[in-house]
Amino acid sequence: MKRLRFFLPLMAAVLTVPPLSAQVAFDRYHPPAEMAAAFRDLARSHPDFVKIHELAESPGGREVLVIELGPEAGRTVKTLPAVFVGADFEGLHPLAGEAALYLVGRIVDKPEVRRDLTWYVLGCPNPDAAARFFAKPLWADPGNGRPWNDDMDDAVDEDGPEDLDGDGLITTMRIVDPGGEWLPAPGQPRLLKKADWAKGEQGIYKLLPEGLDNDRDGAYNEDPPGGVNIGVQFPHLFAAFKPGSGLWPGSEEESFAVLKFVNEHKEIGLAVVFGGANFCLNPPPGGRRGDADLNRIRVPKDMAGFINADPDKDYTMEELLELAKASLPEGMTVDVSLIASFLGLGAAVNPLPEDLKFYAELSDKYKEFLKAARLDEKRLAPAADKDGSFELYAYYHLGLPSFALDFWTLPEAREEKAAPGLAPGELEKMTGEEFIALGEEKIAAFLKTSGAPPEFTAAQAIEAIKTGRTSTKEMAAMMMRTPPPSSAEGADPRDKARLAWSDKEPAGRAFVDWKPFKHPVLGDIEIGGAVPYADTTPPPAMIEPLLREQVPWVFELASRMARIRLGPVTIRPLGGGLHEIEAWIENAGYLPYPTAMGRRNNRIFPVIVTLEGRDLAFIEGRPRTAVPAVDGSGRRKIRWIVRSPKPVKIELRAAAPSAWGDVRTLELGGGK
Repeated sequence: MKRLRFFLPLMAAVLTVPPLSAQVAFDRYHPPAEMAAAFRDLARSHPDFVKIHELAESPGGREVLVIELGPEAGRTVKTLPAVFVGADFEGLHPLAGEAALYLVGRIVDKPEVRRDLTWYVLGCPNPDAAARFFAKPLWADPGNGRPWNDDMDDAVDEDGPEDLDGDGLITTMRIVDPGGEWLPAPGQPRLLKKADWAKGEQGIYKLLPEGLDNDRDGAYNEDPPGGVNIGVQFPHLFAAFKPGSGLWPGSEEESFAVLKFVNEHKEIGLAVVFGGANFCLNPPPGGRRGDADLNRIRVPKDMAGFINADPDKDYTMEELLELAKASLPEGMTVDVSLIASFLGLGAAVNPLPEDLKFYAELSDKYKEFLKAARLDEKRLAPAADKDGSFELYAYYHLGLPSFALDFWTLPEAREEKAAPGLAPGELEKMTGEEFIALGEEKIAAFLKTSGAPPEFTAAQAIEAIKTGRTSTKEMAAMMMRTPPPSSAEGADPRDKARLAWSDKEPAGRAFVDWKPFKHPVLGDIEIGGAVPYADTTPPPAMIEPLLREQVPWVFELASRMARIRLGPVTIRPLGGGLHEIEAWIENAGYLPYPTAMGRRNNRIFPVIVTLEGRDLAFIEGRPRTAVPAVDGSGRRKIRWIVRSPKPVKIELRAAAPSAWGDVRTLELGGGK
């Protein structure tokens, strides 16, 4: 026993597992294999609340894993709801993969966030594409490792990019061509703009991706290795016959495994996607138009009678709405999506108005969250959600609250403006003392916006005035002769941001200056332009601070999930063994159960309310009652009249697989 007591501290030190934040350093990006290894290490270290689900193997031989964390990890029957988090479905957002890894570490380190909740984290559903970030040369492509004949010729994967200039990057070739549609931006020849024929502009450059025309079909890099983008492989608005879309939704092992997993786990009550889009910053957009012509709609004969429509007449959607409203029972609502579904006009393409309310409210909260973290600077807009994406599928098909999050894009290029009162004309009227009193910051801004060379600093200007080497009048005259600063009018805002970032941040190169190159076929060209991944992938030193401040928003979303519970219950004896029972079913969460879209597609289970007791007879009401929906912070009442000849304990239960549920034991007094 003494020996055991002696060794206990040593055993504890050996068995204690450091938190993930101590095991994984977020000072670099991690390849898919390292991320998978980190997940497996956690499962081995914490078998009591961590489990690995092996979903699939990619065409490139890489594993696709879901890590499950929570008190029910590994159990077949689930009683707690779950959050599903998927990261980097396109394989083009390394920071999203790091966010998944960071989130898992926080869940492990914070027992309170997994106390009564299951987390499913899919860290890398497209590992073949994600692995390209760690290969040379660097080029961005969302296709997995499946050989694919992109150009529909007799060969597969035969025309990919080449690093012609040997800089380790696949950038852009700029070729002088009379038929080109690009020309240098005014005052900034490193940037290009499309020629505007309405302004009499004529293009002088043609742009092609860096490489060779290996199959000699006149196109460059149109059939690179790999083929299917897992990020657009989901059913909602799947774009058939488009590059990278695959044969059908779920045609790839990776995407099919994800579809199978989420449909088998009905306890999932919230979906979050880390990637390029951001539903928290910008609520899901409405205003999309489907394939149907909503100004010329014919109502089939077998349906026309329901709304008193003429089957031989063309209607607008507005006219059909009025007919439907006049024909439906009082209290029943109808909207465009319902009419479109009723008439088979195609998939719903816009979020329902009831759901946009919580998206808009949470968007406002998220902006406050970013402001508090000092991450609210103006930046390039996140990418729009893509047809066939998981975030759209989770909302429209699964009926879940679905949120997309990105974590960084390049800062917007600032348009420098002269400070008020510091135009050269104003400067010549100032005394030397007034100029010095402006301070270095204002003087530096004036010099920059006036086109002064960067070597001439505010400190030098102040010193020149102090020593009398120049006067404010002479300095103003010099500034008037100085050419204005470079203009990038007409250039793409993203190109402006790339150039500004590259000029400012040596460690974050986003733009390569154009350099001459002798192409074996095209002759004298230039190679340069945008650096792959740079728009959304910050330097490694920024990873940990960005994730530390933003990943906790996921816990905020989880805290607002629908939470079904039993509210006030009243029992009133009616005599003769009869009792009236009234129970309120409450949603103590902020989000509705289910979403309006979930009510529309009927995929989410209703709240099942059961009342059980020995020898209990139901006069009114049923032992099992389905409550289709409960609004966020809302209530629904259920009433029974039951007979019990003698005192009995009864169990009242409200079951909702993805929203907790509740149970209560009641006592009936029996008959008299």
